[in-house]
Amino acid sequence: MGFFSFYCGLIYNDFFSIPLNLFGTCYNLETGERKDTDCTYPIGIDPVWYLSRQEISFLNSIKMKLGVILGVAHMSLGIVMKGLNARSRGNKLDFYFEFLPQLVMLVCMFGYMDLLIVIKWL
Repeated sequence: MGFFSFYCGLIYNDFFSIPLNLFGTCYNLETGERKDTDCTYPIGIDPVWYLSRQEISFLNSIKMKLGVILGVAHMSLGIVMKGLNARSRGNKLDFYFEFLPQLVMLVCMFGYMDLLIVIKWL
């Protein structure tokens, strides 16, 4: 649990809701223009977002989308583990009539939503 808290803190670039400036920023703070057109922030969110007027809408949006993606990945892992358990116990009925329908429904509904989120980001 502590590892994932640390990981989420790195992704959101904050520690106790205080933004961290670990790698500097890709923007000039006075003019608001990019320092270099090829500059990419290595991990997490560029700290300049904490100074912008769109801070709340941008950060809430990205946190919600990352939460949905991680949640669907977690549910998928649980369903796959259920399928592996049914397979290892030789319970074909559970495998074909529980695992496969659950996996198909999850991938068709929420997997598609995750795909749309990633496509929108790209």
